[in-house]
Amino acid sequence: MPAIPMLFSNKFNVLLLWKCLCLLVVLVGCNPPGEPVKCSTKDSNCTVTNSYGMFPDRAICRAGNVAYPTSEQELVSIVSAATKSKRKMKVVTHFSHSIPKLVCPDGQDGLLVSTKNLNRVLKTDTEAMTMTVESGVTLRQLIKEAAKAGLALPYAPYWWGLTIGGLLGTGAHGSSLWGKGSSVHDYVVEMRIVSPAKAEDGYAKVWVLNERDKDLDAAKVSLGVLGVISQVTFKLQPLFKRSITYVRKDDTDLGDEAVTFGKLHEFADIFWYPSQRKAIYRIDDRVPINVSGNGVYNFTPFRSTLSLVLALVRSSEETQESSGDAEGKCLNAKLVTSTLQSSVYGLTNNGAIFTGYPVIGFHNRLQSSGTCLDSLEDSLITACPWDPRIKGEFFHQTTFSIGLSVVKSFIQDVQKLVSMDPKSLCGLELYNGILMRYVKASTAYLGKQEDAIDFDITYYRSKDPMAPRLYQDVLEEIEQMALLKYNALPHWGKNRNLVFDGVMKRYKNGGEFLKVKNKYDPWGLFSSEWTDQVLGLRNGVIVLKEGCALEGLCICSQDVHCAPSKGYLCKPGKTFPDARVCARVNTKT
Repeated sequence: MPAIPMLFSNKFNVLLLWKCLCLLVVLVGCNPPGEPVKCSTKDSNCTVTNSYGMFPDRAICRAGNVAYPTSEQELVSIVSAATKSKRKMKVVTHFSHSIPKLVCPDGQDGLLVSTKNLNRVLKTDTEAMTMTVESGVTLRQLIKEAAKAGLALPYAPYWWGLTIGGLLGTGAHGSSLWGKGSSVHDYVVEMRIVSPAKAEDGYAKVWVLNERDKDLDAAKVSLGVLGVISQVTFKLQPLFKRSITYVRKDDTDLGDEAVTFGKLHEFADIFWYPSQRKAIYRIDDRVPINVSGNGVYNFTPFRSTLSLVLALVRSSEETQESSGDAEGKCLNAKLVTSTLQSSVYGLTNNGAIFTGYPVIGFHNRLQSSGTCLDSLEDSLITACPWDPRIKGEFFHQTTFSIGLSVVKSFIQDVQKLVSMDPKSLCGLELYNGILMRYVKASTAYLGKQEDAIDFDITYYRSKDPMAPRLYQDVLEEIEQMALLKYNALPHWGKNRNLVFDGVMKRYKNGGEFLKVKNKYDPWGLFSSEWTDQVLGLRNGVIVLKEGCALEGLCICSQDVHCAPSKGYLCKPGKTFPDARVCARVNTKT
C-alpha cells in the first residue's frame, strides 16, 4: 500500500501543512502518473521502471522494444515472433506498481509486452455470476462494471490502480478469512495464457485453463514467468452492502485480539501504531441490502496532493533523518495519526461528509480507492504522493505474512523491541503505521500456505544508497525476525531483495510450480536472472556490496559490512542467534 505524507516539526510548518491537508480533501484534479516504459525512439531502445521510479537495487532496466497488443490475436503474433528468435520477454502493466524487478528482461535487447491496451470487459454473465476481462483491465474497471450488473468481486486490494494481470501475478489481496479468503486469484475460474511454443505449434500457444486443470494453481500466481495472461474469468457474488466502524484501542492485548478479530468480522483489518502503543480496529461486515446508507471510502493517502506540500514534507523528513531528530518524528507521527483518525481515513456517509458511525454503503463504493489517478493535466501542481517526477515520498516497503498460529508471538516480540526504546518505530507511523490484513490459505502453488496476517510496513528511504535511516537496526531486526524466526512469506509485489532469499523452500508445492513453468516456457523466455534467483534456479538474490544491508540487498555477516565508511557494521540480532542486523557503531539509531 502506498504511504501517507508525514508532517513537519516546527509550528509554522505544522500550520501550513494543516491548511494544505484541508485543501487536499477538496482537490479533484491530479497529474496522471507517468508511463513506466520510456523509449528514445518510437517503441524501441527503452527503459522500464515501477511507479515509484526505483527498484530495490536501484538498477536501470533496459529493453530493445515494447509492444502494445490490442487483442489476443495480436498478442499471439508478438509472442510467436519473439519465440522464433529466442528473444527474452517481460510483461509490463499500465501503472507498474510492483516494487521488485518483475518487469525487467535480461540484457538490453529484450521485448516488453505491455497490457495497456488489453483493457476491455469481454463478457458478463449475470445468471452464472461471472465476468471475463482482458488482463490490462484495472481493478477499478472491474469493480465498476460488476456493480453495473449487480455483481461484486467480494475481496480486493485497497488500491484500485492495479491491473488484473498484475494483481494476479503477484498474489494481491484484501483482508478476510471468510469464504475463500481475500486473495483475488482464488476467485478465478478460467484463464487464458499465451506462452512460447515449438515451431510446429506456430511458436506460440494459447492455454485455456479452468477449475478442472491443476495448472490453474500455478497460473493464478505466476510472477509472469509462464507467459502473458490474455483473459481472466472471475466468479462474482451479488452486490451487497457493508457497515464500517473504526475503533481505537491500546495495543496491550493486540497479540490475542489479532488472532480472533478476523474471525469475527468479514472485512476486518488493523492499523497498528507500535510506538504509540495503539491500534485501530476496522469492524467491517455485510449488512442487508435494504439497510439505509450510501457511504464512500476515498482513502486519504490515495488522493492527489499539492506537489509543493509533498516537497516540503520530504525535505522535513530528510532533515529529521540527518539530524537524528527522533523526537520530532514522534511528535509528527501523533499528528499524522490523529489527523487521519479525525478525517475518518476518507470515509463519508454520503460521498461528501462524515456524519457518524457506522458508515453503510454498497460494497463497490467501499472496497477500494485511488482518486489520485483521476487524471487532469496540471503541470504537476498536484500528483500522487509517490510520483517520482516530483520531490515526494520515497520509501521502502517490507510486507510479509505470518501464520495465525504464531502471530501472537511475533507481535509480542515487536512490542519488546519498542519497549527498549519507544521512539524506535515512530518513523513507521508517519506512513500510517503497520497495516495488518487477513489472508487465507490458498490452493495456488505460490499463494499463502496457511491462514495468516499480512504485515505491511512502509518507511523512509534515502536518495543516497549509503545513507542509513534512524533506528535502522530495529527495522532490520523486525524484518529478519519475521523471516528467520517466524518463516514469513513475502508479498510478491513488494519487498526488498533479502525477503526473497531462499523463499521457495517455504512453498510445499514450489516444485510443482517449477514443473508447470518448464512446460509452459521451456526456454525461459519469460524468465530473467532475478526471477530465476527468486525461484531458486540460480544463486540467491543477495547482492554483496558496501551499503547492501541498508538497501535490503543482503543480510549482514561478519565479513559483509553494511557501510563501514559511514560507521555502520553488523551486530548479532537481539532475539535470535543466527541473524545479524545493521547498526551504527556507538550511535543510537
